[in-house]
Amino acid sequence: MIHVFIINPFAGHQTFADDLRTKLSKYEDLEYFVFNTRYEKYETELVKKILRVFEGEKLRVYCCGGSGTMRRMLNGFDDLSDVEIAFYPCGLTNDYLKVYGDNEEKFHNIDELINGEVVDIDYIKTNHGVALNTLSTGLDSACQTKMNQYRPLRFISDKLPYIMAVYYSLFVSKTKEYEVKLDYDKHEGYFSEIFFGNGHVLGGDIFFADNACSTDGLGITRIATVKKRGFPLAALLVNLKKKNFAKASKKMKFGLSKTIEIKRTDGRPFTINQDGELIHGVTECKAVMVKQGLHFVVPKGVRP
Repeated sequence: MIHVFIINPFAGHQTFADDLRTKLSKYEDLEYFVFNTRYEKYETELVKKILRVFEGEKLRVYCCGGSGTMRRMLNGFDDLSDVEIAFYPCGLTNDYLKVYGDNEEKFHNIDELINGEVVDIDYIKTNHGVALNTLSTGLDSACQTKMNQYRPLRFISDKLPYIMAVYYSLFVSKTKEYEVKLDYDKHEGYFSEIFFGNGHVLGGDIFFADNACSTDGLGITRIATVKKRGFPLAALLVNLKKKNFAKASKKMKFGLSKTIEIKRTDGRPFTINQDGELIHGVTECKAVMVKQGLHFVVPKGVRP
């Protein structure tokens, strides 16, 4: 087996790549290659090139970055059933790994992954690519869009773009009317957030469930029915951060589904968020949870 490490130098600390190469040099019998992404969002193209170079070889590909790096890497594969995927995190949130609870820290040890075992887990397949952790739209996609726009303000304060984006999303942006189909159950109305997840955390600290099962072929589905922006929506977010699902359930529809279809009632395009990556101009989003379709590397004995 060939071990391929794809490093996003734009994620994590600056010495991450050098530290990893130092650790790998201690393995005498490990056949491995290390690739740095050349520019932001290069992972998908890089994976396609790697597959051509190593055609016919059995590969274990390590994502050395965050949630967005993982999503872009996964979208480089035409067939995910032919490869083993490992997540060596150095991003800001690494949301999917939170399903492993206290064992999440073991994923930060490269020795645990090189000597790890493979388990088959679910992933999200959509008509706009694949994702490992979440598909969502609403408050979070509006916040992420604005944060990208306000990014130049970081010279004043690193936190200023985030603060302004949150304020805009909560108090300025308008809730849209959607049609949402969960398997055969249809919902219509003004929804401030729509969430479909293989994991149970979005944005590092917004919890949509106590835990998640990544092997049952079902996605956690949440639809926030708070139409009015402002303090009611802020209160919902606080309850989700605190895992106060009893109070949150009064403003959200909870459930499980294998599929989800989303479109705006007025037919206008909207923005979806897949693992922290925004996709603009979407007129309809269709997704299915692919049951145990991803060969995922975990430290020995570790399960969600």
